[in-house]
Amino acid sequence: MKQPELGQKLIELRQQRNMTQEELVEACNVSVRTIQRIESGEVTPRLSTVKILLSALEIDIEEFKEKTRPTKSAEYFNSLQSWLQVAWIAGIVYFVVGFIDGALEVDRYESGDIDVSPIFYIPMKLLYFISYSIFLYGFIRLSDFFNNYLLKISSYIMIGLFAFITLLDIFSLYINISEANLIMIGVGESMSVGVIGILLGIGLMRLQDGMGILAKAAGIIEIIAGACFLLVVGFLMGYIMLIPAIILEVILLFKGYEYIKSERLKTH
Repeated sequence: MKQPELGQKLIELRQQRNMTQEELVEACNVSVRTIQRIESGEVTPRLSTVKILLSALEIDIEEFKEKTRPTKSAEYFNSLQSWLQVAWIAGIVYFVVGFIDGALEVDRYESGDIDVSPIFYIPMKLLYFISYSIFLYGFIRLSDFFNNYLLKISSYIMIGLFAFITLLDIFSLYINISEANLIMIGVGESMSVGVIGILLGIGLMRLQDGMGILAKAAGIIEIIAGACFLLVVGFLMGYIMLIPAIILEVILLFKGYEYIKSERLKTH
């Protein structure tokens, strides 16, 4: 349930039990300011906070979720389920191609040039970008379902950043770039990926309420990888940390696919 409907529902439940906001604070140890902001619709609370409030109101969380579940069309669920299926498959492609891309880029920044033909390099870079974009779009769709705006925004930004990096890598084949400038570009790319990667990791961790501990684990590893890229000198360790992160994220998308499938069956 989204705001302000959630806040209105909590007001109704509290008033049904003749409880003031102060009495609810005493029962659940959530600050009165937080309760006021939730009830007024200013903020959307985490699921854990909602559980604490419902427990204090003696309301079963599953019953509450069932009664307040937004009605979504069968087309919505079918579309979401299809995208998540495509996304986790794209994630596998991205994972495999990533080893090739990583090896080429490390060699390029160490030697200042690529050792393969542009006929191979350019399609590989495009495949890497397209598979990654579809992979992240799965999280964008999943974040819509769980109202996770940080994950959605950081995913869009990361796709845009990778589009820029991909075009830059391709165009750099046909223009002369000094070794010093090539290093500066690499530093800028690494730091940018690091910052957005950390935000993406935090967004993944916020899926924990809906998707379980797997989302938290994927988020933590993504944050560590992002920190390595941000430090630049640790970019090789960042590539290594991305291996378990991507594996967990592919599994997370598959788990999301199964979850949406079960939700569709419940609703329709």
